[in-house]
Amino acid sequence: MRQGSCRIMIVESFISNARSLSSQLACFPLPVQLLTAIDATTAMAQLQQEAVDLVIVDSCLRGKTDGFELCRSLRSNWSDDHIPIILILSCYLSLERCKGISAGADLLLHRPVVKEELLRMIQLLLGWRFEESVNSRPQVFEDRSLRRLHVVS
Repeated sequence: MRQGSCRIMIVESFISNARSLSSQLACFPLPVQLLTAIDATTAMAQLQQEAVDLVIVDSCLRGKTDGFELCRSLRSNWSDDHIPIILILSCYLSLERCKGISAGADLLLHRPVVKEELLRMIQLLLGWRFEESVNSRPQVFEDRSLRRLHVVS
């Protein structure tokens, strides 16, 4: 993680959903650099070129590889360097939740994604806590113990 900012990849087949997530992340207390991919193949290629702090994946990606399989691939390819993954599910079926957990997602969120929940979960997954300083800019303190969060329903 870069000092004072973070890099987040959004893997989303639908441009409107990617824009919605991007606008929600604009409210994050620190500057966020966003990378986007429309499918799993593009995402894997980008991740081999550029490091990110967190990945947000739609479970219903179009193409040969869905979001669950992308999550499994990320876990197997970057097992030494744990990248937090938020998997966005389209429904509340327990089968989807089980598939997301088995795929190795750190956090499961359901559509529609609530901005406050998304921002707080990113903060927790990255092990940050924010405190307002005198000049009203947030200071970041890393706390790796917060990474133990796995599923939020």
